[in-house]
Amino acid sequence: MKTKAIEQTVKIGEPVFRNKKILVVDDIQKWLDVSRENLKYYGCEDIITAENPETAYIKYTRQKPEIILTDINFDTENLEDVQGCYLIKKLRDEKYQNPIVAMSSLTGNIKQKTFDFGADFFINKKDFIEEFDNFVSWYKLNKKE
Repeated sequence: MKTKAIEQTVKIGEPVFRNKKILVVDDIQKWLDVSRENLKYYGCEDIITAENPETAYIKYTRQKPEIILTDINFDTENLEDVQGCYLIKKLRDEKYQNPIVAMSSLTGNIKQKTFDFGADFFINKKDFIEEFDNFVSWYKLNKKE
């Protein structure tokens, strides 16, 4: 179900991400695929993927994406693992000023934790489609061009 705010700020399928290079970081193929399909739906054709923060950082340094979407937890055995937060912090420490979107199925204070590390937006994977649309609206309102 779409909210009025989304309907007013972005048309469904509008090419908001046309000509943008976007890096998606997740260790689960399903989430890489879901993210890729949603980005394509909104016009992105240059999508880089990485399965872990280390590979993501290498791809970031070489390819300079304009937006980064990253999972937070890369260890399903350890729910306290928040490697994605450390990737966000490392990017911010290096003065990366473009949007960073944290994504997670974790609950509790994880959303605030991602903002504390420097994320600009948070997507709860349990409500991915609605939250992704919210991100698109946020991006459209906040992009610097």
